Amino acid sequence: MVTHESAELRAKTYDDALKALGGLISGKKRGGGDTWEHAYDGMRVFLERLNLANSMHELKVVHVAGTKGKGSTCAMVDCILRQAGYKTGLFTSPHLVDVRERIRLNGRPVSKDVFLEHFWWCHARLQEKSDSEYGMAAYFRFLTLLAMRLFLEQKVDVAIMEVGLGGRLDATNCIRSPVVCGVASLGFDHMDVLGNTLPEIAREKAGIFKPGVPAYTVSQPPDALQAMQEVAERITTVLAEVPLLQQRFPNSKQLHMKLGGTHQLQNASLAVELAAAWEAGAGQHLPGHQEAAAARLEQLARNVLPDAYLQGIQSCEWPGRSQVVQANAGDESDRLTYYLDGAHTPESMATCAHWFADVSKAGADVAAQPGHSADGDLQRVLVFNCQQERNPESLLRPLYATLKQRQALPDQALFVVPDSSYASLAKAAATGVRDTSWQSHLASVWQAEASQDDNQGTTSQSTVPLPVRSLPTLGGQRSAVLPSLTETIKLLHRAVQDRPQRRVQVLVTGSLYIVGDMLGYSAGHLCDAIKMQQIEASVDCNW
Repeated sequence: MVTHESAELRAKTYDDALKALGGLISGKKRGGGDTWEHAYDGMRVFLERLNLANSMHELKVVHVAGTKGKGSTCAMVDCILRQAGYKTGLFTSPHLVDVRERIRLNGRPVSKDVFLEHFWWCHARLQEKSDSEYGMAAYFRFLTLLAMRLFLEQKVDVAIMEVGLGGRLDATNCIRSPVVCGVASLGFDHMDVLGNTLPEIAREKAGIFKPGVPAYTVSQPPDALQAMQEVAERITTVLAEVPLLQQRFPNSKQLHMKLGGTHQLQNASLAVELAAAWEAGAGQHLPGHQEAAAARLEQLARNVLPDAYLQGIQSCEWPGRSQVVQANAGDESDRLTYYLDGAHTPESMATCAHWFADVSKAGADVAAQPGHSADGDLQRVLVFNCQQERNPESLLRPLYATLKQRQALPDQALFVVPDSSYASLAKAAATGVRDTSWQSHLASVWQAEASQDDNQGTTSQSTVPLPVRSLPTLGGQRSAVLPSLTETIKLLHRAVQDRPQRRVQVLVTGSLYIVGDMLGYSAGHLCDAIKMQQIEASVDCNW
C-alpha cells in the first residue's frame, strides 16, 4: 500500500499536481544518439529509486508499438479483457482533455484521489533521490513510472501499455518480461528519431520484442515486415502476421463497431490476437479465471470468436479517433456535426479522408431528400492544425487528394490556432495577439492544391463554393485562418443559426491536440490547468 504522507502533501490539490507535472516538461527537442540512450537508461535508475525494479515481473503486460492505431488497439484489448472479467490497467498517450485519461483502471480514468496519492508518492521520492546525473524524471517517463506504480498497487490482472514513441528506447520498454507484444500499422513519423526508411522505423518499433515472448503484427509493407522478422529472429522469438477477423472468424462478419473506419477492423484483428495470447500466457492461470479462459481459448482454436471478444470490440469507444460528435448547444445541435480524427501522418490522413467520406455521406443523403433545398443545404468544413515539427505538404496533399477522389472536399478549410498550444497562449498573453504565421502557411499549402485544380480545369462539388454556402464573414473564400478554436466554433454555430435548413459537417483533424481541444470545448473543460497539459510541437512530452 502507499505509505502515509505528510500533511503538506495531503493538502496539495489536483491543480498543484498539474503544475508540478508541467514543471517536468524538459523543453528539449526530440533527437537521437547518446541523449535518448541516456534518457532510456534513466528508467532503470528511477525504477530502483521507487522500489519498483524487483516488482515489475508481477505486471502481466500487453505491450503495443506502431505508428497508427496502437492506441485504438490497446483500447480494444482493454475492452475485450474487461468483458472477460479481468481487472485491467491501461496506459496510453497523449490525453485529450485530462491527463488522467492516460492511466485507466477498468476502462475509466483513475480517480483524482488515487491519482494524487500515487503522484505525490512518486514525486517526493524521485525528488529526494535526484542527483546530477539523473535528476527528476521528465514528463512522459514520470507518467510511465506513475502508471506502473499505480497498476502494481491496484493489483490489476493485466497492464496494457502503449508505447509513447518508437519502441526500443521508449520509456515503456523498461518492461522486461511482457506476456505478449504487438506492432500496429507502420508509417513515416518521428523520422528525426526513428530513421528515414520504413525498415529503420520498423526495427525501432520491434525493439519491444523480448526473447521467447510471442509477437504479432498487422499486414505491413514487405520491407518493414522483413526488418521486424530479422529482429525477432535475432532475439529468438516468433513474429506472426495476423489475418483479418473476417478471414479467421466467420462469426465476426456481422460485427458492428463503434469505432468508425475500415482501418479499425485491422486494429481489432490485432487486438484479438493480443488478448488471446495474454489469456493463454497469463489469464488462464489466474485464480477464478481458469475454466472460463480455457473455454474461450478452445473457441478461438476452432476459429470461433468468443462472446466476450465480440462484445469487447463492439462496445469499444476511443475518443478523438474516428469519432462523430453532435453540437451540444442550441436548436442547431442536430444540424452541426463534428467528425473528429487525430490523424497526423501521411497514411493516416488518407485513411481519415476515406472515413469522413463514408460517414458523412448519410448527412449528404438527408440534405438531398424532399423538403430540403438542393442549393447549399449541406456544407462541409475542414478545421485543421498540425504541429510545427510536421511537414504540412505531406499531410495536406493526401488529405486533399483523397477527399477530392471521394467527392467530399470541404467548401471551406479553416486553419486554426489551437487553444491548447502552450507557445501560442504564452505569446497571446504577452502581446494580446496570437501568432497565426504557421496557420497561414498551412492555408497556403491547401490553397496551392486547390489552385492546381483550377489551373488544370478540374471541377468538383466543392472546388468553387457558392456564396450561399459560405460561412458568415468568409464570403466565397475556400480557406481562412482563425486565431482560436473558440472563435471557430462560434463561427460554425452562426452558420447554422443564420440558415435554418443548413447542415454543416466539420472534419477536425491534423493533430490529437486540436481534437482534444474540440472535445474539451464540447465538455466545457477548456480550463488553464488542462491547457497546460496539452503541449504542442515546441515541447517534447515523450522525452
